[in-house]
Amino acid sequence: MPFIVLEGVDGAGKSTQINRLRTMLSQRGITTQYIHFPRFDAPVYGDLIARFLRGELGTIDQVNPYLTALLYAGDRTDAAPMIRKWLADGAAVIADRYVYSNIGFQCAKLSTPTERQQLKEWILDTEYRHFAIPKPDLSIFLDVPFAFTADRLRQTREGDDREYLKGAADIHEASLDLQRAVREVYLQAAKTDEALRVIDCSTDNGQMASPDEIFAKIAALIEPLLNPRIPE
Repeated sequence: MPFIVLEGVDGAGKSTQINRLRTMLSQRGITTQYIHFPRFDAPVYGDLIARFLRGELGTIDQVNPYLTALLYAGDRTDAAPMIRKWLADGAAVIADRYVYSNIGFQCAKLSTPTERQQLKEWILDTEYRHFAIPKPDLSIFLDVPFAFTADRLRQTREGDDREYLKGAADIHEASLDLQRAVREVYLQAAKTDEALRVIDCSTDNGQMASPDEIFAKIAALIEPLLNPRIPE
């Protein structure tokens, strides 16, 4: 079964689409396993990432993005044996964020295309070659209208997945300039990586598409992984 990742800027609606995807696969008799990165409840890396996002380790500009990238990479490395086991057991694995989130958010903090490219290559090499974590069959970037992202991030976000903040603000979510740059990095990366696909989540008039419309596009991308064509 496939390993599928949903990517997006903060507030892009990934959780909604992941729930729909798991429901669709379950209806087809496919067992799914779900994992969200970063894992704030994980020891060592999860705690450090939470502290970073609360601003306890410094501002966005003060913490070197290479060091931050290593924290996120370490979290995935610790989770890799579990993902391998799920795949070996025949489950479809669905991840909310993976390596391209690391690339998107860390490269967005750098100012030149050359610096961004160097960090992107370093992250890919570190995570996939050095740490040898599993590679997804497909990563999908949900490209939502930026006005929608801005509105979502200005709202008070609540839920159990916000406990890592302990009442503080998430320094990534607090910067709309960063979120805009993250989107640019994702779109640029998709031009050179066939395994990273972009779904346009906007309507013809620039508004946010409905969840049904977005999911139809996701399902169309995933279908070939579920029913691969046999060469004649």
